[in-house]
Amino acid sequence: MCAAINSVQSVDRVLDILEALSANPGGMALTELSSFVKLPGSTTHRLVNALVERGYALKDASLGRYRLSLRAFEIGCRVSNVWDMLSAAKPYLDELVSVSQEVVHLVERDGTGIVYLYKAEPFQPLVRMSSYVGLRNPMYCTGVGKSILALLPPSEVEEIWNAEEIKQFSKHTITDLPAMWEELARTRARGYAIDDEEHEAGVRCIAAAIRNWEGRPIAAISVSAPVSRMTPAIIQPLLPHLFRAAEAVSRILGYVPT
Repeated sequence: MCAAINSVQSVDRVLDILEALSANPGGMALTELSSFVKLPGSTTHRLVNALVERGYALKDASLGRYRLSLRAFEIGCRVSNVWDMLSAAKPYLDELVSVSQEVVHLVERDGTGIVYLYKAEPFQPLVRMSSYVGLRNPMYCTGVGKSILALLPPSEVEEIWNAEEIKQFSKHTITDLPAMWEELARTRARGYAIDDEEHEAGVRCIAAAIRNWEGRPIAAISVSAPVSRMTPAIIQPLLPHLFRAAEAVSRILGYVPT
């Protein structure tokens, strides 16, 4: 029994290290990693080296920093490629970039959050955003997340809300559940979600959900831009293109609009 408990504990610790490295794509020194996962340096060293030996992590000898390898990304892609949604969506994402000349994202629901599967930018992006492929964000403070939440049963929305650590990412972040219910009602009424500087100051985005054959929202597409450019006058002509992309990918996944 004791050996089994120790084995589970080791797995938990390895997963903590994987998650810590995934949140720090630039890499982490051993002391930094040890502090982050709250483990002794010797234990952290042993576990992260096991990841290196299996090819899941790399160590930069010159800097002494550990980071994830592409093996972790490879495994994640196998999961996401069950229905090859990215291949289905890519032509529509590229069209959105061409039309909008702004940043376009494709995300997939992952439990209580969303994970960025694809990020497309204009040839010469006018602004750099903090998003990147593989990034995990909460649903409640992102346009893509709210577009998914708006189509879920209220009981499921409440479960997701209660499972999250609700943080104030900016002065615009909605951190009150009654206010979120109102926001989701507005999202359903207009057919798309807006992230109005709720996750990243200075950035506004519009998003629409992608549904599967059961009609469940499983992913979303967004167009993001600085607030100075993403104005109502710009949003309105972009919406038909956003809706077309989301509906086209949904149909490929078997969804039939009613």
